[in-house]
Amino acid sequence: MALKIGNNIELVAPAGNFEKLQAAVHYGAHAVYFGGQQYNLRATTKNFSIPEIEQAVAYAHTHNVKAIFLLNAFLHESDIPVVTEYIQHIKHIPFDAIMISDPGMSLLVKEHLNVPLHLSTQMSTLNHLAVKFWASHGISRIVLARETTLEEIKQIREHTDIELEIFCHGALCISYSGRCLLSRYLSGRDANQGSCSHPCRWKYSLVEEKRPGNHLDIIEYAHGTEILSSKDLCLINKLPDYINAGVNAFKIEGRMKSLYYTANVTRIYRHAINTFLNGGDSNRYSDFWHNELDLVSHRPYTEDLFNEFNNQTFDGVPYIKKTLFMGYCIDQQKILVKVFNPIYKGDSYDAIYPVVNNQINDSPVTVIDILVDGNSVSMAQPNTIATIIFDKPLGQWAILRKRL
Repeated sequence: MALKIGNNIELVAPAGNFEKLQAAVHYGAHAVYFGGQQYNLRATTKNFSIPEIEQAVAYAHTHNVKAIFLLNAFLHESDIPVVTEYIQHIKHIPFDAIMISDPGMSLLVKEHLNVPLHLSTQMSTLNHLAVKFWASHGISRIVLARETTLEEIKQIREHTDIELEIFCHGALCISYSGRCLLSRYLSGRDANQGSCSHPCRWKYSLVEEKRPGNHLDIIEYAHGTEILSSKDLCLINKLPDYINAGVNAFKIEGRMKSLYYTANVTRIYRHAINTFLNGGDSNRYSDFWHNELDLVSHRPYTEDLFNEFNNQTFDGVPYIKKTLFMGYCIDQQKILVKVFNPIYKGDSYDAIYPVVNNQINDSPVTVIDILVDGNSVSMAQPNTIATIIFDKPLGQWAILRKRL
């Protein structure tokens, strides 16, 4: 497919902590998005202290990657003085953009900072008039609602030049544009302030009032019924359609996912974007892309949220997990590996690598020896750093995984 626009497509990757941010940077992100310890919609992940925010932005910029900071929680009246003070503590940091949801937050940011504003998908922007409204209020990029169809995106682009971003991969929320009340109602945790307890993933059954012990399945699954649980989004095949429709940026969901998830999904989408923009043969790589995306933990994939719900988007099937993240190389010269799961002498693993010149150079490796404090041992323990000798050189930022 011939693409209509130039090579200005941006891949925006999640960063739940500094280590994951590094992975996103090295595995191909054009931009990373992350939040501080207040006022973003992933309050339960580790997030970044103010010194870590400074470090993260500096690291991203050193590698020519943009840093997008999240202030996308919805504010209660009592939050306003607190967030105003928080902004004072971060206003010296050279963010490339700040993502907001609440219009009040946009007023606060514009009052104290001179930085581009991006509008979160939480604001349910579905049409060109809404886009023009937000553009007139100082927004430079809009993350369209996940419910926006391809045809609607084309129509929006016909009426406006503002940057448009969509989610291309990751978990979907059952609530309209993610604005959920279930979590607060059932667990006291406010999803709109980043503390979602994910009740849509719980298992439910139907009970008749006068027969409290008689639980009826609504959908027939042996493990129970998850009537609200959505499949995961995967638009790897549809990227050219959305590029031609006028999308400027593709966002990967997953700040709470593993470093391995962040790295592998980022590199596959970067490889796909490079291939499409450079006129490469996508048929040559399609199976590889799908196989790799199948090797990160995920629910069954769907494209249907962007396809007017033609097929079943909601499914009770649990997570699919085909690999185990073992660790990654933090020092190529000293062969130092940060270990996440036990690594045994004699075992073989996949070593996956960042995309270089749009080439994938993954390879199987076998552990020859493990050294801890200079002594040979049979196993490298999780949460340690070990010298591990393989049957072939291990490159910097190589990630080790085990097939299950």
